[in-house]
Amino acid sequence: MRRAWVVTIALLWLSVCSAVGQSFRNELEKFGSFYYYLNSLYVDTPDNDALIEEAIRSTLDALDPHSTYLTAEEVKADMAMLEGAFGGIGVSYGAVRDTLCVLDVVPGSPAAKASLCRGDRVVSINGTPTKGIDRDSLTSMVRGKVGTPLTLSVVKRGKSEPEDVSLVRGEIPISTVDAAYTLYNICYIKVNRFAENTMEEFRKAYKSLGNISGGLILDLRGNGGGLLTQGIEMAGFFLPNKSLVTTTKGRTEKSYNHYSKGKGTYTAGPLVVLIDEHSASASELVSGALQDYDRAVVVGRQSFGKGLVQKQVVLDDGSALRITTSHYYTPSGRCIQRPFEKGKSKEYYFDHAKRMTDRYYRDSLAVVAPKFKTLNAGRTVLGGGGITPDVYVDVDTTKNYTFANLLQRGWVVADVANEYFIDNLDEILEAYPTLDTFVKEWNVPEGMVEAVVERGIASGVEPVEESMDDSRELLAYYIKCAVAINLWGTEGHLRVVNTHIDECFNEAMNILLNPERYAKLLAPSN
Repeated sequence: MRRAWVVTIALLWLSVCSAVGQSFRNELEKFGSFYYYLNSLYVDTPDNDALIEEAIRSTLDALDPHSTYLTAEEVKADMAMLEGAFGGIGVSYGAVRDTLCVLDVVPGSPAAKASLCRGDRVVSINGTPTKGIDRDSLTSMVRGKVGTPLTLSVVKRGKSEPEDVSLVRGEIPISTVDAAYTLYNICYIKVNRFAENTMEEFRKAYKSLGNISGGLILDLRGNGGGLLTQGIEMAGFFLPNKSLVTTTKGRTEKSYNHYSKGKGTYTAGPLVVLIDEHSASASELVSGALQDYDRAVVVGRQSFGKGLVQKQVVLDDGSALRITTSHYYTPSGRCIQRPFEKGKSKEYYFDHAKRMTDRYYRDSLAVVAPKFKTLNAGRTVLGGGGITPDVYVDVDTTKNYTFANLLQRGWVVADVANEYFIDNLDEILEAYPTLDTFVKEWNVPEGMVEAVVERGIASGVEPVEESMDDSRELLAYYIKCAVAINLWGTEGHLRVVNTHIDECFNEAMNILLNPERYAKLLAPSN
């Protein structure tokens, strides 16, 4: 039976060969023969599924750093991110004394309808105890297909005995706008990626800010991109109708110009765009177009340099290929893609890290980078991959304390902050009823930093004595961020970050608070 199956595969290969050119036919015939003889002669039974997947991955990796293969599970997860929703119950949770606790509930979600509240302890999920389960496993247990049932054993806050709570998974939105608020008449909007719902969220956030008299900060740091259509629409929000946003060019895909559509909403007011080394793809299209038209001052660090367009082809088993078909170019003609050597993905990512940390190396690349002129003011901007900001803000290495960062990444800070949050929820909300009052007035309680340090040491994290004072200061900041997330979500975290140590944000504020400096940065070159 197995031999017959292998012969069938070989015949299928040959039928494909008949439909293509001679050279291609020879290559396919060769692979078909290899596959047949491998299954016929190999000493053990080959795992054909694993071999085929590895062959696909290796082939794509030999082409460029961004052509890739996705399993069926990865395709589903990725589609959920792009569609802006997933199947779940609508809670955020964390460990509190080794018990899974509800930290927040999405309004209108299945969890909210089932009366789950902050501070409720989840003892089991579908009969599986939650104690000791890692976060990834918990997420996979809670998430699932919309409409499927889920039973939680829950100890309600203030009670001691568990009760079963039955829920039906619903569609839980994934927000792509993390924050939108006003400070000193300057508005700030943070966008984390470009999904189907991004511009709808963005327009709603923009409208909620009211009069934007002092200017707008568009934060695209950490934004790895997403849907091209949403990136073009966002650029068009700030540009006149029919402005060229990007051009795509490829071997099999003919050159195509992508223009903004409709009258831009915010086409004249002061604008600063924040980017960093993790801004890629669609976020580079937006920042590059706004820089080329002299529409915005770009602040931060050089973006990633991902300017390859992928076309996704879904295979019969639900897996998919993402094959690079084109390059992205900015309106001035800059290629966004950073140079790479085929088959050298490790070197490609190492170069990215080196550009970020080695200023001498970065400056040497800038010297030889091709020069372009912006379309209105004729300012000089650099090509060579990625978007180089108009105002560069280096990474603050003074706050890179190993001990504090290990406690942060190891969830020690989050665990201690979660315990404090659950134990003092009513008192915190009474004393600090708004995010503004929390950011301005809340300070880390005495002994809380030491509690984090002691728990970290007990868990095996070795302290670094020469930086302990600075680590304690950084830990206090991390704790405030963690408590703010529990109270007000990602916007709470960003408000604390922006107010305390965010040099890029502070630079953007300084530029917008000084109109003469803003105008000088966008002035025509001599």
